[in-house]
Amino acid sequence: MIPLVFIALGIAALAAYELSPKARGWVNEHVRAFDDAIVAHKAADAHLESAVTSTSTPPWSPQHQVKQAWDAIQHAHAAHVANQVAAQKTADMAKTAQTEQQRQTAAQSAAAVEDRQTKIATTLQQLGIGQCGVRVYPKVSARIKDALLARLKSEGMSVSGSNPWEINTHQPDLPFISDVMLRALWDATTETLHLIVTSGKGAVVTCDEIWKRIDPILKGTIGA
Repeated sequence: MIPLVFIALGIAALAAYELSPKARGWVNEHVRAFDDAIVAHKAADAHLESAVTSTSTPPWSPQHQVKQAWDAIQHAHAAHVANQVAAQKTADMAKTAQTEQQRQTAAQSAAAVEDRQTKIATTLQQLGIGQCGVRVYPKVSARIKDALLARLKSEGMSVSGSNPWEINTHQPDLPFISDVMLRALWDATTETLHLIVTSGKGAVVTCDEIWKRIDPILKGTIGA
């Protein structure tokens, strides 16, 4: 929730608009940052709520379960992007703050950004609702991401789509299944790769077996 003091700040800034050309310039910049921060905060909260909601309904089928996981990951990603915008606009608010009230409001906005980012991280950690949970690989730059996709193809896997990518691992030696399917989402802002198993797990083929085959390939390109 955005503090009501934001509204008071906007009114106070507009009241000072006629003071001087210099004041008008400051007010324009400050109110613009204020308005943009409000929009970003609301967007981030909406996406975070959707991420949590998409994991709270019963998974009536394995297919529904996977869709829940992916919807939640995408909403969490969108919440993070919006939260970063809120952080930048909050910084702009702080730079143009002229009164103690305005500085306090910027501080409240910054605290809301930090609190939300913690909730986003927690939500991602709790998304163990795919067939084998969610694997998160940090420090994946654009260069490493491209190298990883090329490495997967060189290992005989099929890669289709574009963020998210659908990956058919082609593991015919695994008993009772023809292929293990993965889905990957790359967050360019945080340089983080999220990976879930969409199919392949069975009575004999365990998640440990799947990750045992996939992890060395990823870590060989990304690093430990």
